[in-house]
Amino acid sequence: MRKKVLTASFLAISISASMGLTSYAGWVHDGHGWQYQYADGSTAKQGWLTDPDTGLIYHMAPGGYMMSDTEVEGYKLASDGHRLDKTDEQIARETREKEKKESRPSPNKAKMALDATVAEAKTRDYANSTLRSHYQAEMQVFMDKIFSDIANELYKDIKDRRAAAIEAAQEAAVAASMESEDGGDIGELSVDFSNLYPTDTYKANDNENVKYSIFRTEDNQDIIAASYSKIVKPESARYVPYTFELGYNRSIIASDEDLAAFDKGLQRLLVASLGQEQGGTIYDQIVTGAIADGTSGNTDSGNSFVIMKKNEVVTIRVTCSEKTSEEAEMTDETGENEGDAQTETSVENTETTSSVITSGQGQNQESEEDQNEEQAQEENENSEQAEE
Repeated sequence: MRKKVLTASFLAISISASMGLTSYAGWVHDGHGWQYQYADGSTAKQGWLTDPDTGLIYHMAPGGYMMSDTEVEGYKLASDGHRLDKTDEQIARETREKEKKESRPSPNKAKMALDATVAEAKTRDYANSTLRSHYQAEMQVFMDKIFSDIANELYKDIKDRRAAAIEAAQEAAVAASMESEDGGDIGELSVDFSNLYPTDTYKANDNENVKYSIFRTEDNQDIIAASYSKIVKPESARYVPYTFELGYNRSIIASDEDLAAFDKGLQRLLVASLGQEQGGTIYDQIVTGAIADGTSGNTDSGNSFVIMKKNEVVTIRVTCSEKTSEEAEMTDETGENEGDAQTETSVENTETTSSVITSGQGQNQESEEDQNEEQAQEENENSEQAEE
């Protein structure tokens, strides 16, 4: 009986001691460093820890050990590990850096924003962006559609014109045969289609510029043309401050039927670039001849524009109201502007068609000076990215 009592007492003491050990909460040192132990025996994991007894804040390393004499997330840790409060200057500086970082568009965010702008533009007839790259993306949508529609209207009777040309050539061949001394059979027909149409179409899209036009074939004069520059860095030698340019030479249109097609296209382009209200007003002034050189104003969305008139050619230039340094970074990161390499394209070296707008093919070689400028620019951008 005595032995059983001693055994029961020993068990009670052991259980009591065990309960006492597992109920302890506080800092413990295991020979490697300080850890914070909870009442259930587990220890604090990586991250910030607030001591419930003192209210001081500590930071635990990945292994669960307290860190000291270092800086974490902008906070300095004292030699005993507790976090020191930030000064007002530190807080202000970090706030500025955070705002700057958040305002700088990432490549993915920039691409998503441009994609959304393009998708929305397809449902409207006018551009409403005030940011250069977004406005140009909208105008690209309208240029694709409007110039294609103008071309289709101009060349809708292509089959009839070709048939008429062949018929005329046949009649000329018969007449020539009848007038010949031997009265032989009609010879092989040779029909020249090169001058069948008074106009042709042109489209170019390179690293610097986008241009659409319909030009008069006899002298390569643009009847209607729309273009914009992709270069957004003011320090570039080929930078232009305006965002979009539209030109119209109404005086060289060949026929009344063609005039109606061009006027309709101009009206749509003016609405697309200036807005419904302002575009309609400027259109009326152009077709009535009332537009004056130096006319200026604001688009419906708040961008500015200026109109120049010289030798019957009316030119409208739109400048976006929102132009920031981050815009240049966004354009470089999304690959829209792959450099300032000079790639001018001439109409004479361009393959064109009389039914659709086609891309220009001819390109001049870069000069050594342009290559050096591009290389210096890339090195500067790489340096900036490394610093960030």
